[in-house]
Amino acid sequence: MRCLCLLVVILAGAVASRAQDSGLMTEASALRDLGLRYGAHWVPPGESAAWTMDCSNTARYLIRRTRGIELPRTASEQYNFVRQRGRLKRAGGLFGGVPEAGWWAKRLRPGDLLFWEHTYKPKRKPPVTHVMVYLGRDAGGNLLMAGAQNSRGVGIYKLQPRVAYGGHGGFLGLFKKKGRLVAYGRL
Repeated sequence: MRCLCLLVVILAGAVASRAQDSGLMTEASALRDLGLRYGAHWVPPGESAAWTMDCSNTARYLIRRTRGIELPRTASEQYNFVRQRGRLKRAGGLFGGVPEAGWWAKRLRPGDLLFWEHTYKPKRKPPVTHVMVYLGRDAGGNLLMAGAQNSRGVGIYKLQPRVAYGGHGGFLGLFKKKGRLVAYGRL
């Protein structure tokens, strides 16, 4: 009888997790379908003032709607929020390389926050400058994430862990710091 109860609890958790994951994809798709440009002003349901739809407000909105968690405003504050709760996992090892997609696929769960450093020149430590929300895999096995990018606005994108996003600095075009995926956080 005890084993049957445990199985029921495990299955109920799996069903709830799948429902939560589909809710996340539904919310991300609905937000994408609004066609919001990066930096657009939008009033989320239940709010009286407009939000500027950048990467962190997009993550903030999706997590609030699907997990009921209030995140801080900026990517670096969200990084610290997760880190302070002991739920942050850095990637890349001692020499800072970014693991391949397979490494991420084994570890990520829908709703995890993905953090990048140096997508632009930061004025803070750690230099976290970008965040997205992991959605899961599509029918083709691609890893998907939701968020906002300068060039394409609020949307759903393929997660390509080794692709550099943005960057800054450099001398005569040399030694430029490239924006790179460095961590994920579970809420």
